[in-house]
Amino acid sequence: MPRAAPQAILAAWAYRLVACLILGLPAHVAADAVEHIVIVWLQEPGNAEQRARIVSESQVLRQIPGVTGLRAGDMLPSQRAIVDSSFDVALVVSLRDEAAMAGYLAHPIHVKLVEETLKPLVKKIQVYDFTLAVD
Repeated sequence: MPRAAPQAILAAWAYRLVACLILGLPAHVAADAVEHIVIVWLQEPGNAEQRARIVSESQVLRQIPGVTGLRAGDMLPSQRAIVDSSFDVALVVSLRDEAAMAGYLAHPIHVKLVEETLKPLVKKIQVYDFTLAVD
């Protein structure tokens, strides 16, 4: 297998950096990165203490290998018809790739959070996973 010329490698990294800047992504985000979005409805809708607990305790997910970012927060109420304001908390977990997501889902930290924090408090969870289109 021939080795890539240094100029080709530099050009590829420059292209990736520019693409990330245009898309507003950090330069370390790979084209096969995954966003794992978790939408949570509490058994006691609007319970501020439970919302805060989920947001706070979810921060431990950052310790799982392959997690490159985590954002969590309360639902932002909206009067726009297109916006679903019925949920309580949302999490966006950024992962290196699909293999990292598989490891994340099975990781003991994730399993413990689901079993000990989410299941006792949550009525419904909806998940959306997608890959980032960087190219």
